[in-house]
Amino acid sequence: MSQVVITGVGAVSCLGDSAAQLWEGLLKADARPSPAPEDCALDPRPSVYQVRGAAQERTERAGRLHGRTSGMACHAVGEALADAGLGPEQLADAGLTVGTTLGDIDLAESGAADDAPATASFQVASAVAGTYGLGGPNQTLSTACSAGVYAVSSAAELISSGQADVVIACGADGYSRVALASLERFGLLDRVLCRPFDADRQGMVTGDGAAAVVLESAEHARRRGATPYAVLEGDGWSCDGHHPTAPEPGGEQLSRAVAGALAGASGPLGAVVLHRAGIAVNDVVESDVIAAALGDRVDRTPAFGIKAVIGHTAGAAGAFGCVAAALMLRHRTVPPNAHVDTLDPECSLEVPLDGPVPLTEPRVMVSATGFGGNNAALVLGAAS
Repeated sequence: MSQVVITGVGAVSCLGDSAAQLWEGLLKADARPSPAPEDCALDPRPSVYQVRGAAQERTERAGRLHGRTSGMACHAVGEALADAGLGPEQLADAGLTVGTTLGDIDLAESGAADDAPATASFQVASAVAGTYGLGGPNQTLSTACSAGVYAVSSAAELISSGQADVVIACGADGYSRVALASLERFGLLDRVLCRPFDADRQGMVTGDGAAAVVLESAEHARRRGATPYAVLEGDGWSCDGHHPTAPEPGGEQLSRAVAGALAGASGPLGAVVLHRAGIAVNDVVESDVIAAALGDRVDRTPAFGIKAVIGHTAGAAGAFGCVAAALMLRHRTVPPNAHVDTLDPECSLEVPLDGPVPLTEPRVMVSATGFGGNNAALVLGAAS
C-alpha cells in the first residue's frame, strides 16, 4: 500500500481565484455575503457567498457548453496542477475524482442547455479531464455535502491500491436558485450571515466555488523532486441513513468515520476543520462527536469553521476543508473563527476567535457530513 501525499492545491472562492487568496481571507476572517441574484425569486433575497470574475464564467470546448461549476473546477484544478509542477506530458495516466451535488445546474436553470445529459453531475469531471488530458480513472461522487472529502479519500484509495500514481481530487458546486429556495423552504438559511460558532446562529448561508488537491504516491513525488504539503494518514466513511436531512442524534456513525480517520494518525491532532455550517442540531452532534474523540485534548485542539468566510459550498465544502488543512500544515497556523459575538455554550471545543493561533501538533483532521447521513473524515499530517 503506497503512502499518499498532497503536492498541489488550488481554489476558487468568494475570497479570490487562488489558494493564496483563500488563505489570506481565512486569516483576515472578515468576509461577508452579499444578496443572492435577483433570479432567486425570494423576498427579501437571502445572502450568498458567491464567486465573481472570469473563473466562474461559462465556457465552450469541443462544441460543448460548460457551466459555472465546470469552469470553477477547471480553474482550481489548473492551479493545483501548476502548484504541483505537473505538465501535460505527466497527466496521460493521471486520475480524477470530483465531488459535486448539482454539477452545472446553472445550464438547466437558465435554459442554456436543452438536454439532460449536458447538466448531469458527471459532466464536471468530463470537462476537467478533457481540459487537462487526464486519461486515468475518472470518478464522480455525489454524497451530498460530504462529497469533497469522499473525493479526496477515493483519490487516495486509487493511489494506495496501485491504480494510479497521480490523482487530482476536486470538489465543486455553483449557485442554484432552486437549491436556495429549497433550503429556505426547509428553514435552514441564516438571513444575517454564516456564523457557525455563534449562539444565535439561524442556519447556513450558501456559497459556491471549487477546491482541488493533487495527490501522488510518495514514491512518485520523490522521484520527481516534489515538495509535499501533507501526508494522508487516515480516513473513514460511514452512513447513518437516519433521515433525509437530519443527522443521527447520537452521532454513532459519524463517530465511526472519525475513528477510522484517527486510527491511521501518527500522533495527536493539532487542529480540526469542522463541517459545522450553522444548523444547530447538526453542529451540536458533530461537536460532541469530535470532543469525545479528542478526549483530554479537547481544550487544546483548535477547531475551525471555514464556512463562516466562504459559505456552505455543498460538494466543494470538504475539498475546501482539505485545502485549508494543507495550508495550515504548510504555515503551521490555525486561522481564527469569524462572526462570533457569543460563543455557542453547547460547544466544548477550543474555538480561536481573536486571531490566528499556532498549530502545535503537525496533524489536522477534516470532518464532513451530508444529507442522507453521508459522513467522512480524514487526517492530514505534515510531510517529513
